[in-house]
Amino acid sequence: MPTVLFLRIFRPTALVCLLTLAATAALAESPQQAGRPDEATLVVMLDDVIKYYDETRPSDGRIVAMLQTYEKDKDAAEYKKLRFLFDTHQKVTTSLNNLVDILYISLKRGQTDDAEVNQYIYSRSKNIITFLNNMVYFLTARNQEIELPAASDVQKLYETYLVRLTTLLYELNKSLAHFQK
Repeated sequence: MPTVLFLRIFRPTALVCLLTLAATAALAESPQQAGRPDEATLVVMLDDVIKYYDETRPSDGRIVAMLQTYEKDKDAAEYKKLRFLFDTHQKVTTSLNNLVDILYISLKRGQTDDAEVNQYIYSRSKNIITFLNNMVYFLTARNQEIELPAASDVQKLYETYLVRLTTLLYELNKSLAHFQK
């Protein structure tokens, strides 16, 4: 039993640590002056977000359905955890939609030498990814704060969502390091 508890705490914490290291590396390598965004990197980032949407779409309905099931007892740990997941999912979805907009518009308008526009695209993308990194941190902290049995459907859904989001952010942080030519 202590091993299972250790793994439930260690795995998400280790993922967040890796994500933080990737984000730090991306920020440390980023140039001060914005160059032209690398079109191939923008396409990879857009593809990663779309792949994430496809993988998590079934979770949308499950979160809402489970939330309605557990809504009867709003003091229950399951409801609190699901409610936090739902609220965070809404913020993540909005942020990812904003990132898709930035990436799509950047790709659609083509390359430009306007340093101000390029800096805006880079800064906006970096800010969105940083916000999403914070959401992973908060999800991980709440996962440790509200403990549920590993066999619980709520816990499984929560951890699956957390792993998928962490994986996406690992890829986005990696791409952010190569954002500019």
